[in-house]
Amino acid sequence: MAQERIIRPNIGLKWAPAGLSLGSLGLQAEYNFGKNSLTANIGIPVAMHHGLTYDGKDADFNMKATSFLAGYRTYLSKKHMKGLYFEPFFKYLHHTSEGVGLSVIGGETVKMNFTNDFNAVGFGVQLGAQFLISNRFVIDLFFLGPEVNAARNNFNAVEASNVLPWTSTQAWEAEADIRKFIDKFPFIRNKVNVSVDQMNKTVRADFKGTLPGYRVGVSFGFAF
Repeated sequence: MAQERIIRPNIGLKWAPAGLSLGSLGLQAEYNFGKNSLTANIGIPVAMHHGLTYDGKDADFNMKATSFLAGYRTYLSKKHMKGLYFEPFFKYLHHTSEGVGLSVIGGETVKMNFTNDFNAVGFGVQLGAQFLISNRFVIDLFFLGPEVNAARNNFNAVEASNVLPWTSTQAWEAEADIRKFIDKFPFIRNKVNVSVDQMNKTVRADFKGTLPGYRVGVSFGFAF
């Protein structure tokens, strides 16, 4: 009995698989000291393919995301590195995407190239629960994480089919298409500045302001 060694890990390395859906390989680290821990999450960009709908037609997008999150975790239970926890956090996110799709402008089906660039800095609080299996395997469930972000987004749609510039009617149709696309996103649809460049056949939609957010997911890893 005196020679038995009690394992009390204070470092955790974890992976959050859900980040891959947005083009990010999410790696997490935790350093524990008593009832509290310092946490850090890093999102490494990984190309991920998604299909969206633009002007009633399918559009193919490739997405990548870079992110960083730092938190200060307090466990609410008396158990080491497990149980319910409360965690204020700071985060940064840079998400980019490029896509190709079709649109109908002036009664003609044309090819459109899309680019989108999103940046956000935010703060939030996380409620979650962590489980340790045999004091080695970690399951971290973060299920309630409201946040607020200062965000900026720039979306461009460029016609790549014809050489001639748009007419006024074509420019109006292209602007209407992008407004219908933006209307799918409830928190930004009434706060976007849309501009049209007839000569370069480009529609640009810019947003800058405050956005609410919600952090939820699960990660798996090891403690040592």
